[in-house]
Amino acid sequence: MAVARNLSTVLVAALLCAAVAASFLPGSSAAAADTSSLVSRTCRRTLQERLCLSILASDARRSAAAATAQELAAVALDAVGDAARDAWKRAIKLTGRAPRGTPERDLLLQCAVLYFDCRVATGEAARKVEAAEYKDADDVVSVSQGYPEQCDRQFYTRGLAPPMEKTSREMQDKLGVARELIDLL
Repeated sequence: MAVARNLSTVLVAALLCAAVAASFLPGSSAAAADTSSLVSRTCRRTLQERLCLSILASDARRSAAAATAQELAAVALDAVGDAARDAWKRAIKLTGRAPRGTPERDLLLQCAVLYFDCRVATGEAARKVEAAEYKDADDVVSVSQGYPEQCDRQFYTRGLAPPMEKTSREMQDKLGVARELIDLL
C-alpha cells in the first residue's frame, strides 16, 4: 500500500512537472501570454494604445513571435507600409474616376506619388530598425508623416475638398504610432 501511495505521489509530481514544462513551450498559453504582454506593454507606452494594438494585430503571427520592441517596431512599419500601399491604390482608383484634364485628377495623381513614396520610405525605415539604426529610421518616418498632409494640403490650396482626407488622417496616425515605437528603442 505504501509503495502504491509513493508511486501515485511520484506520478502526480511527474505529471505536474510535465504540465509546468509544457506551459513554457512555444505556442502554449504561457508563452502566448508572455508575447501578448510584450505587445500590450509596448503599446501601452504609446499615445494611441488601441491603434498600436490594431496595427500589430494586422500581422498577428509576426507580432506573437516578436521577442523585442525592436521586432514589434519592424512589424508596425511593415503594416503601415501596407496601409500606404492601400492608400496609393485608392488614389489611383480615384484618379481613374476623375475626368481627364481636371485639377482633381492631377492632384490625385500627385497623392498617388506621395503614397507610393510613403510606402517606399516605411520599407526603408523597417530595414533601418532591423539594423538598429533607430535615429535614421525615425528621420525617415518623420519625413513620411508629411506625405498624407501634403496630399490634402494641395486640395485645400485650390479650394477643393480632399477626397482622401480620412485616409490621410489615418495614415498620419499610423505613422505617428510607428514613430513612437521607434522612439522606444
